[in-house]
Amino acid sequence: MLLNKFKTKKVKTTITVGECLKRKREELGISIKDLGDKLRIKTVYLEDLEKNNYEKLPPDVYVKGFIKSYSELVGFNPEKMIELFKKEKEIEDKVENRSRKKKKHEKKFAIKKYITITPKIITVFLSLLILSTVGYYFWHQLSSFNSEPYLFISSPLSDEVTNDSEIIVSGETEIGIILKINGEDVPIDGDGYFKENIMLHPGKNVIIIKVINRFDKTVTETRNIIYEKKLKPISFKHLNI
Repeated sequence: MLLNKFKTKKVKTTITVGECLKRKREELGISIKDLGDKLRIKTVYLEDLEKNNYEKLPPDVYVKGFIKSYSELVGFNPEKMIELFKKEKEIEDKVENRSRKKKKHEKKFAIKKYITITPKIITVFLSLLILSTVGYYFWHQLSSFNSEPYLFISSPLSDEVTNDSEIIVSGETEIGIILKINGEDVPIDGDGYFKENIMLHPGKNVIIIKVINRFDKTVTETRNIIYEKKLKPISFKHLNI
């Protein structure tokens, strides 16, 4: 009789973006290597994405591009998956911030306990901070000058064959750069995404996607699209057969 007074309660578990994508990939029977070849993304990045090892992945702007392409390939809604990723990152950042504040608090008391802060120490510290900041600024400017802009094309794939007279070119790049498709300027939204409809002519179409940063560094991607125009069915209504 006593046991009847206790109620069981299910424990809710939250599935992560990586786990969700991995389950769908395995359900479709796609190997991680084939997926990497298809999306042109390094296998190690896909493995870290599936394991939620975000600290081993490139910056978030790249990770969003990986998730978008991965989701589209396995049939998930890319926008919803990216929103789920953002929520995971918010939770992760909150945990890291709490941990960082706790360590900072403990370190502060440790410094007070073992070190006597004098005006000389403060002056030296501020001088080092200023030098580090200036050094980092020049290093960042030099790195930006030497590095190529980021460009990721999610659609279309190269050597694609279509029966439609137009095709959507979409992808992701950096914010604040110039994007051109076949020489025409294309707008980029606030998150670095772009989407443009391109009209096709029968036969082979060459689509050139080019980005230019403020240091005139360029990256170009080319997509060859074959447009096979549908033939209209022959009508025999006018013939007396």
